[in-house]
Amino acid sequence: MLQRIVLAVVVAIGVTIACIVVGGVLITIDVAIAVTIGRDLEKFGAAIGILAGLWYLFSGASWWPRSKAPE
Repeated sequence: MLQRIVLAVVVAIGVTIACIVVGGVLITIDVAIAVTIGRDLEKFGAAIGILAGLWYLFSGASWWPRSKAPE
């Protein structure tokens, strides 16, 4: 359980950083819709990251292969 919590925190931090970086890139483009989306990603990046971490924690998703029980 502790491993899943740690991985959920890592996912939340990764998604937050990705949102901030992508938002910053979109802001540098001089297209109105891209600037709007970029600002929203930067503003709500932390909330999106927290939601992604909670989803990862409670959904049971995992990047690690699960070992099958012997048949």
